[in-house]
Amino acid sequence: MRKGGSGKTTTTVNLAAALALRGKRVLLVDLDPQANATVAVGLDPTAIPKHIGHLFSDPTVELWQATFDVGNGLFVMPSHVELARIESGMKATDVFALKTLLEPLRESYDYILVDTPPSESLLTANALAFTDEVIIPLQAHYFAMEGLAQAIDQIDKVRQGLNPAIRIIGILPTMVNPRTNISKSVLDSAFEAYPDLVYPFGVDYSVRHPEATLAGVPIVIWEPEHSGAIVYKKLAEVVDGQA
Repeated sequence: MRKGGSGKTTTTVNLAAALALRGKRVLLVDLDPQANATVAVGLDPTAIPKHIGHLFSDPTVELWQATFDVGNGLFVMPSHVELARIESGMKATDVFALKTLLEPLRESYDYILVDTPPSESLLTANALAFTDEVIIPLQAHYFAMEGLAQAIDQIDKVRQGLNPAIRIIGILPTMVNPRTNISKSVLDSAFEAYPDLVYPFGVDYSVRHPEATLAGVPIVIWEPEHSGAIVYKKLAEVVDGQA
Protein backbone atom coordinates (compact mmCIF):
# COMPACT_ATOMS: atom_id res chain seq x y z
CA MET A 1 0.00 0.00 0.00
CA ARG A 2 2.90 2.35 0.68
CA LYS A 3 5.24 1.74 -2.22
CA GLY A 4 5.23 0.63 -5.82
CA GLY A 5 6.44 -2.74 -6.99
CA SER A 6 4.69 -4.74 -4.27
CA GLY A 7 2.20 -6.44 -6.56
CA LYS A 8 -0.62 -4.15 -5.40
CA THR A 9 -2.13 -3.46 -8.80
CA THR A 10 -1.53 -6.97 -10.11
CA THR A 11 -3.31 -8.36 -7.06
CA THR A 12 -6.24 -5.96 -7.30
CA VAL A 13 -6.77 -6.56 -11.00
CA ASN A 14 -6.48 -10.34 -10.83
CA LEU A 15 -8.60 -10.68 -7.70
CA ALA A 16 -11.29 -8.61 -9.42
CA ALA A 17 -11.08 -10.73 -12.57
CA ALA A 18 -11.03 -13.99 -10.60
CA LEU A 19 -14.11 -12.98 -8.61
CA ALA A 20 -15.84 -12.11 -11.88
CA LEU A 21 -14.93 -15.54 -13.26
CA ARG A 22 -16.71 -17.00 -10.22
CA GLY A 23 -19.90 -15.40 -11.51
CA LYS A 24 -19.76 -12.28 -9.39
CA ARG A 25 -20.54 -8.80 -10.65
CA VAL A 26 -17.38 -6.82 -9.90
CA LEU A 27 -16.44 -3.15 -10.17
CA LEU A 28 -12.72 -2.32 -10.30
CA VAL A 29 -12.00 1.30 -9.38
CA ASP A 30 -8.60 2.62 -10.49
CA LEU A 31 -7.73 5.41 -8.05
CA ASP A 32 -4.05 5.63 -9.05
CA PRO A 33 -3.14 8.48 -11.45
CA GLN A 34 -0.58 6.13 -13.02
CA ALA A 35 -3.59 4.19 -14.37
CA ASN A 36 -1.80 0.84 -14.32
CA ALA A 37 -4.96 -1.08 -13.41
CA THR A 38 -6.74 0.63 -16.30
CA VAL A 39 -4.06 -0.54 -18.73
CA ALA A 40 -4.01 -4.02 -17.18
CA VAL A 41 -7.62 -4.64 -18.21
CA GLY A 42 -7.08 -3.45 -21.77
CA LEU A 43 -8.22 0.18 -21.61
CA ASP A 44 -6.18 3.05 -23.01
CA PRO A 45 -6.30 5.93 -20.50
CA THR A 46 -5.63 8.46 -23.26
CA ALA A 47 -8.56 7.24 -25.35
CA ILE A 48 -11.38 6.96 -22.81
CA PRO A 49 -13.89 9.83 -22.86
CA LYS A 50 -14.55 9.89 -19.11
CA HIS A 51 -12.58 8.63 -16.12
CA ILE A 52 -12.90 8.72 -12.35
CA GLY A 53 -11.27 12.13 -12.22
CA HIS A 54 -14.27 13.57 -14.01
CA LEU A 55 -16.53 12.19 -11.29
CA PHE A 56 -14.55 14.13 -8.70
CA SER A 57 -14.35 17.37 -10.65
CA ASP A 58 -17.51 17.62 -12.76
CA PRO A 59 -20.89 17.11 -11.07
CA THR A 60 -22.61 16.83 -14.46
CA VAL A 61 -20.77 13.56 -15.25
CA GLU A 62 -22.79 10.50 -14.25
CA LEU A 63 -21.38 7.28 -12.85
CA TRP A 64 -22.26 5.21 -15.90
CA GLN A 65 -20.28 7.56 -18.15
CA ALA A 66 -17.07 6.64 -16.31
CA THR A 67 -17.81 2.92 -16.01
CA PHE A 68 -16.75 0.44 -18.69
CA ASP A 69 -17.74 -3.18 -19.20
CA VAL A 70 -14.55 -5.11 -20.03
CA GLY A 71 -16.28 -8.49 -20.17
CA ASN A 72 -16.70 -11.60 -18.03
CA GLY A 73 -18.71 -9.68 -15.43
CA LEU A 74 -15.93 -7.16 -14.75
CA PHE A 75 -16.60 -3.42 -14.87
CA VAL A 76 -13.96 -0.71 -14.54
CA MET A 77 -13.85 2.92 -13.49
CA PRO A 78 -10.61 3.91 -15.23
CA SER A 79 -8.01 6.42 -14.12
CA HIS A 80 -5.93 9.01 -15.96
CA VAL A 81 -2.80 11.03 -15.24
CA GLU A 82 -5.11 14.04 -14.95
CA LEU A 83 -6.32 12.59 -11.64
CA ALA A 84 -3.11 13.83 -10.00
CA ARG A 85 -3.94 17.42 -10.93
CA ILE A 86 -7.52 16.98 -9.75
CA GLU A 87 -6.30 15.60 -6.43
CA SER A 88 -4.05 18.63 -5.93
CA GLY A 89 -7.16 20.80 -6.02
CA MET A 90 -9.05 18.72 -3.47
CA LYS A 91 -9.29 19.73 0.18
CA ALA A 92 -8.79 17.60 3.27
CA THR A 93 -12.55 17.78 3.81
CA ASP A 94 -12.98 15.92 0.50
CA VAL A 95 -11.79 12.68 2.13
CA PHE A 96 -15.27 11.17 1.77
CA ALA A 97 -15.65 12.10 -1.92
CA LEU A 98 -15.14 8.54 -3.14
CA LYS A 99 -17.53 7.15 -0.54
CA THR A 100 -20.18 9.64 -1.66
CA LEU A 101 -19.69 8.57 -5.27
CA LEU A 102 -19.62 4.82 -4.76
CA GLU A 103 -22.07 4.26 -1.92
CA PRO A 104 -25.08 4.21 -4.30
CA LEU A 105 -23.39 1.37 -6.24
CA ARG A 106 -23.05 -1.09 -3.36
CA GLU A 107 -26.29 -2.83 -4.29
CA SER A 108 -25.34 -3.02 -7.97
CA TYR A 109 -22.15 -5.06 -7.50
CA ASP A 110 -21.16 -8.10 -5.47
CA TYR A 111 -17.68 -6.60 -5.00
CA ILE A 112 -16.12 -3.17 -5.46
CA LEU A 113 -12.30 -3.28 -5.48
CA VAL A 114 -10.20 -0.13 -5.33
CA ASP A 115 -6.60 0.09 -6.54
CA THR A 116 -4.86 2.83 -4.58
CA PRO A 117 -1.82 5.01 -5.31
CA PRO A 118 1.53 3.56 -4.15
CA SER A 119 1.93 6.10 -1.32
CA GLU A 120 -0.15 7.91 1.26
CA SER A 121 -2.25 10.64 -0.30
CA LEU A 122 -5.71 12.14 -0.20
CA LEU A 123 -6.76 9.58 -2.82
CA THR A 124 -5.52 6.75 -0.60
CA ALA A 125 -7.41 8.25 2.33
CA ASN A 126 -10.53 8.36 0.16
CA ALA A 127 -10.17 4.66 -0.61
CA LEU A 128 -9.73 3.77 3.06
CA ALA A 129 -12.68 5.92 4.11
CA PHE A 130 -14.89 3.95 1.70
CA THR A 131 -13.70 0.36 1.92
CA ASP A 132 -14.80 -2.29 4.40
CA GLU A 133 -11.93 -4.72 3.90
CA VAL A 134 -8.25 -4.48 3.03
CA ILE A 135 -5.81 -7.01 1.60
CA ILE A 136 -2.16 -6.01 1.98
CA PRO A 137 0.31 -7.40 -0.58
CA LEU A 138 3.62 -8.24 1.07
CA GLN A 139 6.58 -8.16 -1.29
CA ALA A 140 8.98 -10.86 -0.14
CA HIS A 141 12.01 -8.60 -0.24
CA TYR A 142 14.19 -6.32 1.88
CA PHE A 143 12.42 -3.93 4.28
CA ALA A 144 9.06 -5.57 3.55
CA MET A 145 8.22 -6.12 7.21
CA GLU A 146 8.81 -2.46 8.01
CA GLY A 147 6.43 -1.43 5.24
CA LEU A 148 3.89 -3.99 6.40
CA ALA A 149 3.97 -2.67 9.96
CA GLN A 150 3.46 0.87 8.66
CA ALA A 151 0.51 -0.21 6.52
CA ILE A 152 -1.15 -1.98 9.43
CA ASP A 153 -0.57 1.07 11.62
CA GLN A 154 -2.19 3.25 8.95
CA ILE A 155 -5.27 1.02 8.88
CA ASP A 156 -5.49 1.17 12.68
CA LYS A 157 -5.48 4.96 12.55
CA VAL A 158 -8.18 4.96 9.88
CA ARG A 159 -10.30 2.64 12.04
CA GLN A 160 -10.01 5.05 14.95
CA GLY A 161 -11.04 8.01 12.84
CA LEU A 162 -12.31 7.96 9.27
CA ASN A 163 -13.77 4.48 9.05
CA PRO A 164 -14.52 2.40 12.17
CA ALA A 165 -15.74 -0.49 9.99
CA ILE A 166 -12.49 -1.07 8.10
CA ARG A 167 -10.58 -4.28 8.75
CA ILE A 168 -7.64 -6.18 7.29
CA ILE A 169 -8.81 -9.54 5.99
CA GLY A 170 -5.47 -10.84 4.79
CA ILE A 171 -1.82 -10.35 3.90
CA LEU A 172 -0.79 -11.84 0.55
CA PRO A 173 2.90 -12.64 -0.05
CA THR A 174 3.87 -11.48 -3.54
CA MET A 175 6.95 -11.55 -5.76
CA VAL A 176 8.15 -14.57 -3.81
CA ASN A 177 11.38 -16.26 -4.88
CA PRO A 178 11.42 -19.51 -2.89
CA ARG A 179 15.07 -20.07 -3.83
CA THR A 180 16.31 -17.02 -1.93
CA ASN A 181 16.96 -16.68 1.77
CA ILE A 182 15.39 -13.21 1.91
CA SER A 183 12.03 -14.50 0.65
CA LYS A 184 12.10 -17.31 3.19
CA SER A 185 13.08 -14.90 5.96
CA VAL A 186 10.31 -12.41 5.13
CA LEU A 187 7.67 -15.14 4.98
CA ASP A 188 8.81 -16.66 8.26
CA SER A 189 8.74 -13.25 9.94
CA ALA A 190 5.30 -12.46 8.55
CA PHE A 191 3.79 -15.75 9.68
CA GLU A 192 5.32 -15.31 13.11
CA ALA A 193 4.11 -11.72 13.54
CA TYR A 194 0.66 -12.07 11.91
CA PRO A 195 -0.29 -15.78 11.96
CA ASP A 196 -4.00 -15.08 11.60
CA LEU A 197 -3.65 -12.71 8.65
CA VAL A 198 -1.01 -14.12 6.28
CA TYR A 199 -2.53 -16.32 3.60
CA PRO A 200 -0.98 -19.81 3.45
CA PHE A 201 -0.14 -19.24 -0.23
CA GLY A 202 1.69 -16.57 -2.17
CA VAL A 203 2.44 -15.33 -5.67
CA ASP A 204 5.88 -16.26 -6.98
CA TYR A 205 7.89 -13.74 -8.97
CA SER A 206 7.35 -14.21 -12.70
CA VAL A 207 7.84 -12.09 -15.81
CA ARG A 208 4.47 -13.36 -16.99
CA HIS A 209 2.71 -10.90 -14.67
CA PRO A 210 4.07 -7.74 -16.34
CA GLU A 211 3.67 -9.42 -19.71
CA ALA A 212 -0.01 -9.99 -18.99
CA THR A 213 -0.33 -6.35 -17.93
CA LEU A 214 1.23 -5.21 -21.21
CA ALA A 215 -1.19 -7.48 -23.05
CA GLY A 216 -4.06 -5.78 -21.23
CA VAL A 217 -5.46 -9.06 -19.93
CA PRO A 218 -5.44 -10.24 -16.28
CA ILE A 219 -3.28 -13.31 -15.96
CA VAL A 220 -6.20 -15.35 -14.58
CA ILE A 221 -7.71 -14.99 -18.07
CA TRP A 222 -4.57 -14.65 -20.18
CA GLU A 223 -2.83 -17.76 -18.83
CA PRO A 224 -5.26 -19.48 -16.43
CA GLU A 225 -2.94 -22.41 -15.67
CA HIS A 226 -0.01 -20.20 -14.67
CA SER A 227 0.98 -20.60 -11.02
CA GLY A 228 0.16 -16.94 -10.32
CA ALA A 229 -3.27 -17.28 -11.90
CA ILE A 230 -3.96 -20.34 -9.75
CA VAL A 231 -3.02 -18.40 -6.60
CA TYR A 232 -5.25 -15.47 -7.50
CA LYS A 233 -8.15 -17.82 -8.18
CA LYS A 234 -7.51 -19.41 -4.79
CA LEU A 235 -7.50 -15.95 -3.21
CA ALA A 236 -10.83 -15.19 -4.88
CA GLU A 237 -12.24 -18.44 -3.52
CA VAL A 238 -11.14 -17.54 0.00
CA VAL A 239 -12.39 -13.94 -0.22
CA ASP A 240 -15.72 -15.05 -1.65
CA GLY A 241 -16.04 -17.60 1.14
CA GLN A 242 -15.50 -14.89 3.75
CA ALA A 243 -18.22 -12.64 2.31
